[in-house]
Amino acid sequence: MENSEHTAPDLTPEPADTSAPSASETGVDETGPDETHVDGARKDPDTPRLIALLGSGLLVVILIAVVVWFAISTSALARENAIKDVAGAYLTAIADADADDALGKLAERPANTALLTRDVLEASRRTTPLTDIEITAVDQDGAEATAGATYRLGDERVSTRLRLVGDGRTAWKIAGGTATLTVPDVRGLSVNGATLTETANPAFPGTYTAAPRSSYLRLDGETTAFIGDPAREGAQIAVTPTLSDAGHDAVLTAVKTRFDECLAATVSRPADCPFGVSTEGVEIAPDSVRWRLTNDPWAGFAPTVDPSSLVASGTFHLEITGTATVTINGLTGEVSQPFAQDRAFEVDLAQSPAVVVWR
Repeated sequence: MENSEHTAPDLTPEPADTSAPSASETGVDETGPDETHVDGARKDPDTPRLIALLGSGLLVVILIAVVVWFAISTSALARENAIKDVAGAYLTAIADADADDALGKLAERPANTALLTRDVLEASRRTTPLTDIEITAVDQDGAEATAGATYRLGDERVSTRLRLVGDGRTAWKIAGGTATLTVPDVRGLSVNGATLTETANPAFPGTYTAAPRSSYLRLDGETTAFIGDPAREGAQIAVTPTLSDAGHDAVLTAVKTRFDECLAATVSRPADCPFGVSTEGVEIAPDSVRWRLTNDPWAGFAPTVDPSSLVASGTFHLEITGTATVTINGLTGEVSQPFAQDRAFEVDLAQSPAVVVWR
């Protein structure tokens, strides 16, 4: 039997192909594996980015809104504080008698400032100081505003609303910050020490007292006016300047003294005197004339005065007898002649001594 040689089969396993199948082989999109939620729904890969963008936009809107709100609220607060500051500073200036500062807070400076001075405010402060200033509610409408204010003027509590005008932001002035003090007759008087030339005078809140500028004058009527609220109607000092007792006595003394000098004259027509007699056709012995008053011309003596010039005037009735040594047609003798008349006079009290003029 023929020996045959058989080769045993190689039973060693072939190494596995470890290379990944190609996309074409698997049929899978090579852009990436499918992404699915746990419930199997497909998840859009742009969603996180969209959410981020939306979130960023919303944040920007919120930030803008916050900035706008802050700007508006800050601006409103700034306006309110500016209005309060001006109103408070105006009243404080008056309280401090700082008239220039108070005038600087006004939207329009009055042309007549006779009563808008430190001296006038000082006089008011001595009698009725302005204290306890408080600025309350503020209302604004564009370029106009009002500020509530309370303060004490002397013993009186005042509540008012001050009007302001401005740029609508932080620049403001007081509108109508003065009232009108009316003094119908300004002759011969002062108000809180100020001489007035007009009957209507702007005035700050305070007390105003009229006084005569001369001891020869007095003021008949109510001499004091109170202005508490400049937003309301003003006040009035209605007084009549007349001769004071001192003025009456000064006029009487001047007239009587001058009249007595005339009575002492020894001539028929004393110079600058209210009486005399004619000497036409007669001869009067030198220094022989005597004058004698037979009535009391001062009993009803009632002169009046021009307060501006301090010139007093009036009339009086005199009854007088003149006696003299007279020669007529060669005959000489003592002759008496009575006569009566009313005489007018003026006395300038502004001069010292007072000057008498007969009219």
